Amino acid sequence: MKTSLKGFRGFLVVVFGAALLLLPVPAGGQTSVENAIKQFGETNIKGYMQPLADMFGANMNAGYYHSAAMPQTGFGFSFDIVAMGAMVGDDQKNYTAVAPAGFNPGTFTTATIFGEKGTEIKNVNFPSSTYRGADGVFNTSIFPTAVPQIRIGYLAGTEALLRFVVVPRIGEDVLPKSTLWAAGVRHSISQYLSGAPLDIAAGVYYSKFTAGDLIDFTGTNVSVQASKSFSVLSLYGGVAWQKSTLNLKYTTTDPAQPGAVDVSLDGSNTFSATLGAGLTLGFFHIFADANFGSVTHFSGGIGFGN
Repeated sequence: MKTSLKGFRGFLVVVFGAALLLLPVPAGGQTSVENAIKQFGETNIKGYMQPLADMFGANMNAGYYHSAAMPQTGFGFSFDIVAMGAMVGDDQKNYTAVAPAGFNPGTFTTATIFGEKGTEIKNVNFPSSTYRGADGVFNTSIFPTAVPQIRIGYLAGTEALLRFVVVPRIGEDVLPKSTLWAAGVRHSISQYLSGAPLDIAAGVYYSKFTAGDLIDFTGTNVSVQASKSFSVLSLYGGVAWQKSTLNLKYTTTDPAQPGAVDVSLDGSNTFSATLGAGLTLGFFHIFADANFGSVTHFSGGIGFGN
C-alpha cells in the first residue's frame, strides 16, 4: 500500500525516470512501486497500472528531435538533456476494480497508481470483515521523466540517436537495478525536394526500459518531422505513429489470487502530433514542445553541439 506523500520534499529528478524510480521515504519506512504492484493479482493489476503504462509510454516516445534540418555531409554531434511530462487527468486516478468473492459491491471504484486512498468495502456475510483497494503511489498531475541523449551525423543526410542510463538499486526497498536505452535513426527528406520551404525528415526510434525482472517496457516511434528556421529561432513539428508495451512479471502477495502474474499493458498513444520551438545560440540549444494524442504531454530541454 502507498504511504502518504505528505512530508516528502517533492520528486528528486536524477538522470531519468525520477517519478518511476525514486519514491517517498515516510517515517515508518520506505515504500516502492515494486511493493505496490505485488499486492495485486492478475484481475486488478491492469486497471491499477494502465495509467502508468499510458504516461510512461508517451514520455518515452517524446523529445527525439527539435529540428528537421540536417546537412547531407559533414560531422555533427550534440548532447541533449531532455525532460518529458505527461498530464495525468482525473479519469486516470481511479478505475473499476473487481471485489473478492463475498464482498459487496462486486465491483467498486478505487485508486490507480496515480490516485489517493483506496476504497474500502465489506463482506456481505461478515460485515466486520473489510477489503480495501490499494492506495495510489504518485500524488501528481504531471508524470515526469528525464533522459540524456546524443545525436551523431551526418552521412548522406542521416543522423543517429542514442539514449542510455543505468540506475543501480537504491536501498533495500526501492526498485531493483534499472536500465533505459533508446536508439534511432532519421533521414533528411528535404534534400530530395529542391526549393522546399521547410526542412523535412523521417525518423524511426526504439526504446527499452527494465527494472530487474519486474518491469520490461518497449516503445517504437515512427515520425515525419518538419521545421523552419528564422535566424536563431526555429519552429518545428511532426506527426508520429507509436506503440508502447509495459510488461509486469512478478509473484503476487494477494491471498485471493496467489501465484505468478505475467501481464502486458499497451500504452494508449497510437498517433500524436508535435508542435514546438527552439533557440540556437552558437553551440547551445534550448527547445520545448507540446505533444497531442490520447495522452497530452510536453518535452523540452537543452543541448550542446552542432
